[in-house]
Amino acid sequence: MKLWSRGLGKQELKMDFMRYAISKEGQEIVISGRITDPVNWDFWIRFDENDVPGLVRVATNRKVIGLVARRWFKKVFLFWRRHPKEAEEPLSATAESRASTSGQQ
Repeated sequence: MKLWSRGLGKQELKMDFMRYAISKEGQEIVISGRITDPVNWDFWIRFDENDVPGLVRVATNRKVIGLVARRWFKKVFLFWRRHPKEAEEPLSATAESRASTSGQQ
């Protein structure tokens, strides 16, 4: 994720939510961590139940849903790819070699 603020000028902060801690403090959920590029800042983001409608609005936005779907689609179909050696050979040559080896048994 990239974060920009007018005070940063042309710089963007790079955030990696996979590396941050998530905890509960009272009635709030807290995401905390450190941004190290291009600055060295500790940060925290606090959510409470008043923020839920806004979070739901963002999560149900069709552009966000499309982004998530594309990400998961790529991960799922990555496992369904053909073996790299088979992918290099023409389909007819692969079928012929399988037929000749099965006929020898």
